[in-house]
Amino acid sequence: MIQKLMNKPLLINPQSLEMISSMEWFPAEKEIAYNIHNSIAVIPIHGLLTKNCQCDSHFFVTTSYNEIHELVATALEDSKNNSILLDIDSPGGEVGGLFDLVDFIYESREAKPIYAIANDHAFSGAYAIASAASKIFVNRTSGVGSIGVIATHLDISEYDKKEGMKYMTIFAGDKKNDLSPHQPLSDDAISDLQKEVNRLYGMFVAMVARNRNVSSAQVKATQAATYFGADSLSLGLADEVCDGRKCLQIIGGKMTEDIEVYKAAVLEISKLCKLAHAENKMAEFIEQQLTPDQVKEKLLASASTQNAIADHDSEIMSTVYHQGKTAENPVISAAKARLNK
Repeated sequence: MIQKLMNKPLLINPQSLEMISSMEWFPAEKEIAYNIHNSIAVIPIHGLLTKNCQCDSHFFVTTSYNEIHELVATALEDSKNNSILLDIDSPGGEVGGLFDLVDFIYESREAKPIYAIANDHAFSGAYAIASAASKIFVNRTSGVGSIGVIATHLDISEYDKKEGMKYMTIFAGDKKNDLSPHQPLSDDAISDLQKEVNRLYGMFVAMVARNRNVSSAQVKATQAATYFGADSLSLGLADEVCDGRKCLQIIGGKMTEDIEVYKAAVLEISKLCKLAHAENKMAEFIEQQLTPDQVKEKLLASASTQNAIADHDSEIMSTVYHQGKTAENPVISAAKARLNK
């Protein structure tokens, strides 16, 4: 395992990297699955994150990006749940496969609501995954952040000398042997590795900024520090403080509210289409997830609808133009906000 972590950029909390580096690892055959609680698919994301390796130590487990992708994809298609909660307790891990997974989760929010809870830690690569969710919960002792990139080189050349060992490497290409542990890093090798760390850091920052709808400057200002509990909220790294049980209750209640809001929006769209004699467009509008206001604009822009409006002036004009003069139904307002989001 330690060989996998050397000489390449990682998205991992540095304190955890030191601990992991000193551990004995062994192959693990396991199959992770999600549990369903009150129509919420809870997906465990625990331990060191790797692209596809399955290894465990006596103190740490691993979860691969491939496993997470498969679980999320399955939960999206599973009719027994109507939302997904990523249950995260991880220091982060490898870069390979992470960015693709985060993009997949971010895009999947359109198909089904996805939430995340740091329970207890979501650092570095694990925070990248959490940031892809629509909302991040933390408990009072949760840690999030460590938005940075780190690379470690193990130079054992002095140990080789002490043991009387001398390594000779035959290679072609000036940079082929740059990261050998049996010789100190050259200035060029350090510069090249730093460039790659900087490149990945820029990608990491941009991804978190997009996911959390904040500026890149705000993300960089964290300086890869870790933040705990309520402190993470003021920095925009999380949204609400609660324990795991309360988190499930909040998500369950929100889903009930969203369903009612959605129903109200559909009823409003149906009413507008009937008044404009455009019932044949109603299914299309709903499938496109248009708000009632957007539907009004489309109906008014249609030449055939304009004629219908002229024939039913007092009725449709009252619906389209005069709603702003009276207090709008709060349920309809919530529907608009939800669909706009």
